[in-house]
Amino acid sequence: MGPLPAPSCTQRITWKGLLLTASLLNFWNPPTTAEVTIEAQPPKVSEGKDVLLLVHNLPQNLPGYFWYKGEMTDLYHYIISYIVDGKIIIYGPAYSGRETVYSNASLLIQNVTRKDAGTYTLHIIKRGDETREEIRHFTFTLYYGPDLPRIYPSFTYYRSGENLDLSCFTESNPPAEYFWTINGKFQQSGQKLFIPQITRNHSGLYACSVHNSATGKEISKSMTVKVSGKWIPASLAVGFYVESIWLSEKSQENIFIPSLCPMGTSKSQILLLNPPNLSLQTLFSLFFCFLMADLVSGLKKVGRGLYQP
Repeated sequence: MGPLPAPSCTQRITWKGLLLTASLLNFWNPPTTAEVTIEAQPPKVSEGKDVLLLVHNLPQNLPGYFWYKGEMTDLYHYIISYIVDGKIIIYGPAYSGRETVYSNASLLIQNVTRKDAGTYTLHIIKRGDETREEIRHFTFTLYYGPDLPRIYPSFTYYRSGENLDLSCFTESNPPAEYFWTINGKFQQSGQKLFIPQITRNHSGLYACSVHNSATGKEISKSMTVKVSGKWIPASLAVGFYVESIWLSEKSQENIFIPSLCPMGTSKSQILLLNPPNLSLQTLFSLFFCFLMADLVSGLKKVGRGLYQP
């Protein structure tokens, strides 16, 4: 008895057929759902510009989605929502009037301010046998500044021998670069400028310039520093000579102008002056005398014109 014949329905399957079958199965297999992602356009957001929070891989057949400022999904942080059925847009308490939501869930923020920087939350509602949801957070950094710098201390009058210690501050993100110039010439980098025992040669225009490498903005603030002669300590003011002079025939008044003279020196010459012709230096001397009044009050008069302790 010979071998049994093969069934007429049997088909030979080659390796090429197996590969084709496998590829067809993969083709018809439903793809895995991609994860929802958000990116900022442009990636670097500058103050005063617009930014689009672009949503990728948004699931199909959604009833709607919500946007919140911050990580909390409560009414207080609710910005805006989009209801797919009817294409309805609903605004929340956190809506500023500069936000626009699109059908693909992307959010446009116009004229971005510093308060807009931070985290945003996208709340996606899904259809199904049960209501499902998906939440995505996204944070963007705002680049701004530098603002007009401030120089401290702000007073501009110094005396020879004092230390000049200035600091410069500005608002900027990323932090600004600082550098100082004196009379237009570069002095040094950094927020602080310190010069010990300044002299009259240090008088001039001091400027603090700040630069933001991200925004490309640069701005400066300047101040004039005036350095006068050395301050004479009170211990050296051992005597005052006072001379009564006639200032004007019309005024018929006498005025006493003290000149500061160390004990043992000759008396300073005091010129006869008319009030309209008084120089700025003379007026300053008069003002100085008023400031010295408290020192003179404890002195007693000895003879005409000489005061001593």
